[in-house]
Amino acid sequence: MKNVLPLFGFALIALSGFSQSSSTIPADTKVTAFTNASWFDGRSFRKRTGYTARGVLSFRRPSHVDAVVDLKGGFVVPPFAEAHNHNVESLNKVDALIQRYLNHGIFYIKDPDNLPDGRDKVLPKIDRPESIDVTFSNGGFTSSNGHPAEIVKRNIDPGVWTKADGDGAFYYTIDSPADLERRWPQFLATKPDFVKTYLLYSENYAARKDSDKYYGWKGLDPALLKFIVQKAHAAGLRVSTHIESAADFHNALSAGVDEINHMPGFRAHADVSPHAVSEFQISESDAKLASSRGTYVVTTLADAASIDPHGPNGKLRQEADELNRRNLTLLKRYKVHIALGSDSYRSDTLPEALYLESLHVFNSRSLLTSWCTTTAKTIFPDRKIGELKEGYEASFVVLGRDPLQDFSAVQHLVYGVKQGHILKLETASNAAH
Repeated sequence: MKNVLPLFGFALIALSGFSQSSSTIPADTKVTAFTNASWFDGRSFRKRTGYTARGVLSFRRPSHVDAVVDLKGGFVVPPFAEAHNHNVESLNKVDALIQRYLNHGIFYIKDPDNLPDGRDKVLPKIDRPESIDVTFSNGGFTSSNGHPAEIVKRNIDPGVWTKADGDGAFYYTIDSPADLERRWPQFLATKPDFVKTYLLYSENYAARKDSDKYYGWKGLDPALLKFIVQKAHAAGLRVSTHIESAADFHNALSAGVDEINHMPGFRAHADVSPHAVSEFQISESDAKLASSRGTYVVTTLADAASIDPHGPNGKLRQEADELNRRNLTLLKRYKVHIALGSDSYRSDTLPEALYLESLHVFNSRSLLTSWCTTTAKTIFPDRKIGELKEGYEASFVVLGRDPLQDFSAVQHLVYGVKQGHILKLETASNAAH
């Protein structure tokens, strides 16, 4: 028997008298059994033993086992995921970032706008069993002086970036079908994992497009978005669209995008023009349409949690909570795919999940499924991840308490396995912060 060093007090014990049964696993393949735990099946936790071999999960007893991990009564769930963050980039402290993600049980990240060469610099550190897996858009499509041009300028002014990192790298300016035809080959040459597009108050596109007042607060002509979607789908790429208003939400759906980034009103008071709350209320017809088309909606709402409900901006917090609760309840009613994203450079989806739980729209099971399963599927739709099923990747995290009884248990990760690889994590108390 091969021994594995104990982690977090979980004993690894040699097998004696283990019943052997027929199996297709070759005799020279190392098999690890994970015992004494309850595994989440999408509805509840079931006590069972899981086996890993060659990075694949099985619940069928194999013909041989090399080591056993006693999970000490833990609760096993699929890894958590992050569908919207830009922090996996070369200017960040990547090693520390990766460790924090793993400590929080977050294995899958989607970066919906990045510098292509920044991706190339971090690739040696990611997409490995002992690290996180990340998808990148390699830039996004917007209009002249549209978002995120202001982000590029903020990085160029202090000399962090250069002009070459702007149009043609972090974003592509598309003001006409001719622009799209001209820029599309350049974009495809970067080998993106998906396509990122921008709509910002597209109901007022004509009024904003030539106004300096709205620098960084405008996006694509909504009429162009459908052409981008067509080109992307022809190239086998899914499309994610940044939105601000309920009208943007509608226009993104009408164009046939696969994923909507942000909930309407996620930063309602940040625009240079004031807006009524009604401008961010998703219509019932759009909720139905999103459901029928299988569109994914990524939340990015946790900034509201930073507003003290009892402080001077308490009214804004109440307004944000009510809007978010209303929109999420509507999407839930029509079974729209809700994925979790934070868009928080210095954080991740743990605070996002806790904020969503505080709104009391989803029960613990639904929220756990959104974070573990739905979010993973919109990041890596072609991989067998996000569920603890026979033949899926052997990736999971172990919690010390039942998150269905107390959702805050997601903060207390005590064990992690990725593609059969036992992760080196910080202590559970440190991993919660």
